[in-house]
Amino acid sequence: MKSIYKFLLVFISSAIVFSSCFNDLDTIPLDEDIITSSIVYDDPNSYKQVLAKVYGGLALSGQQGPAGQSDIDGIDEGFGQYLRALFYHSEFTTDEALVGWNDQTITDFHDQAWGADDGFIFAFYSRIFYQIALANEFIRETSEEKLQERGVDANLQAEVAGFRAEARFLRALSYWHALDHFRNVPFVTEEDAVGAFLPEQINANDLFNYIESELLDIETLIAPARGNEYGRADQGAVWTLLAKLYLNAEV
Repeated sequence: MKSIYKFLLVFISSAIVFSSCFNDLDTIPLDEDIITSSIVYDDPNSYKQVLAKVYGGLALSGQQGPAGQSDIDGIDEGFGQYLRALFYHSEFTTDEALVGWNDQTITDFHDQAWGADDGFIFAFYSRIFYQIALANEFIRETSEEKLQERGVDANLQAEVAGFRAEARFLRALSYWHALDHFRNVPFVTEEDAVGAFLPEQINANDLFNYIESELLDIETLIAPARGNEYGRADQGAVWTLLAKLYLNAEV
């Protein structure tokens, strides 16, 4: 009999503890050092600042220049800089450029002798999908529903809509690099859940169509050609990327 009472006591106590725990997990962290999207976007200026990080991913490799606090662990921070990696893959594999040093497997690009375990290729692949992840998160956090939940006024909503179009352009740009250099790649958008999972692979034809549809859709949403701040995407950038996409349409 005592054993039954003990079992019931443990069962009831566990039910109370776990139900309380589950309720407590559905809260916003109280620690001011823990930064969440609800905190970041309390400041109207944060939308442009976060967009700047998405742009920055094309040129910067981490949070501290010239190197330090790398965006991506497990790769050489210099090798993983986006435009540097893009140049290596686009030019060193042709007769347009010749490397004058011998970092690791860099000359394998000249010899057309690279392999699946090449550090430069892994770094570029990682950087492309890190960039896509940044764009996805910004797009996810700037939906009309999210903006309305935060009580964003109409003027800022209109400005953020332009920011969102730019982030979609940057994502399309990275997917174009993925298509051009890797073909059939994993495919993720803002519609996918946040967290670790194995994304579905998309074939080259479908990815081509996706990039084209994104660019055509944002053409009227983004700033007019030469109508944006220096360095930011506008209709001219959209047209340029569409032209590059169409030039390789038969490849």
